[in-house]
Formats: sequence, structure tokens, C-alpha cells
Amino acid sequence: MKKIDIHIVGLGNLGSAFLNGLNDLDTNIYLYEDSNVVRQSMQKSYSITPEEYLTAINDGVLLLCIKPQNINQFFITNKDKIGKDVLICTPVAGLEIKTIQKYFGNNILRIMPNLLIHDKTGFIPFTSNYQGDYLNFIHNVLKNLGTVKEVDESMFPIVTALSGSGPAWFYELSNQLVNSGTELGLSLEDSELIIKELVKALPALVDKDETFKDLVNKVKSPGGTTEAGLNSLNDDSFDTIILNAIRKATQRSTEISKELTNE
Repeated sequence: MKKIDIHIVGLGNLGSAFLNGLNDLDTNIYLYEDSNVVRQSMQKSYSITPEEYLTAINDGVLLLCIKPQNINQFFITNKDKIGKDVLICTPVAGLEIKTIQKYFGNNILRIMPNLLIHDKTGFIPFTSNYQGDYLNFIHNVLKNLGTVKEVDESMFPIVTALSGSGPAWFYELSNQLVNSGTELGLSLEDSELIIKELVKALPALVDKDETFKDLVNKVKSPGGTTEAGLNSLNDDSFDTIILNAIRKATQRSTEISKELTNE
């Protein structure tokens, strides 16, 4: 069976995460990046020489890891270089399928992975404008990078806020835990070590049959230290703080979609 060609355009954080996750799969990978510094770095790390500009592509998958503000100009500049049989796959936040269809009649797959695809532990929601699994890309490629799930496109703004931005929420919580430790007397080195070891151990405790509320209840005991801290979180409206953060991120995703549609 012919190996699938995957053309990754843009080698920032997400493009690099895709590259690392895909690197040992049986695919042909082609890279495109306009930054000379990044091109040189990728050559050293992966022994693949990225091209500065997109060349003609007649088949395979075009994986667009471009900043939202650059995407419409990319389409205008490169629309004649992309053949009709190419699967256009976009993880660009806010980029709706209907916006891409203004430029292309291709099969389009919209995804919203997080950076955990770097280690093949990501979550990849998807939606498309076609039936089935064109080029078997979902089954043969995306499923090797993590858990995949079809989601209605109307839900993508909130999925983007929860999953796409999700690692940042946990990293920021961890950062604040480190800060609290140092504020109360620990050295920065010890506080960082404690939280990093905690974060590394937590996945082993997550069970698909237990909710996160169940896990909280497992840790706390009546009148104990954990309950005292949880009561403080509730008193300070921790739930509202989190809800507002997700709401703001969701709203921004919706705003980006409108900006891209109107350009």
C-alpha cells in the first residue's frame, strides 16, 4: 500500500508537535516554514530539510499549522498549487470549514488537537465536509497520535477552549501551586520538584469509570487539610473563575471565526 504524503505547513509549537508524533509512522513527511532559523533547527533535529514555500501538491494531506491571521493570505497565494485530490486538514483555531470552501472544493478535515500529540497522548476532536475516512487518514494517522472523536462543528469553540487550550490551564495551576510553595517558605527548586513529580504521577490515578469529582473525594477526608483548602477555593468562587476563563477562551475562538469569515 502506498505511503501517505503529509505536508506540514508551519513549524511552530503545533506543527512541531505533529512532526514529532508522526516521525516514526510509515508516512512521507514534507515540511514548509518561512523562518530560516526554524528550518535549520528542524534539519538538525529530524534530518528533514523544510522548504521555504509551498510547492505544487497533487495528493496526500495538507496539514495547515499556520497562525489564524495568516491563513487567508496563504489561501490566496497558494490556492492554485493545491490539487483537488488533496485532503486539507486544519487545526487552526477559529478556521471554519465554510471559510476554506470559499477557496477550495477539496475534502476538508477540521481538527483541534492539543500539544500532547507530541507524545501520542493527545485528544483530537474532528469534523469534516465528507463522509467516511478519506485516505484513511483518521484511522492510520490521527489515531496513532491520541484519542479521536467526531464533534459537531458548532461545538468547536468550546472544544478549543477545553482541549486545545487545556494544557495551559493545568500548567498555570501548577505554576500557581509552585508560587504558593515558595511564598510559604519552600525554595523554588523544591517547590518545582514537588509539583512536577505530582503532575507526572496524576495520570496513573485517572480511571475512565471515575469522575474527577470522585477523585477529589478520594483525596479529601472530613476535617482534613485537603477539605480545608477545598473550602477556601469554594469561598473564593474557584468554579466561577474557571468558568469565566473557559467562557472567554470560547468567545475568542468564535471571534476569530468571524474575523476569518469576513476577511
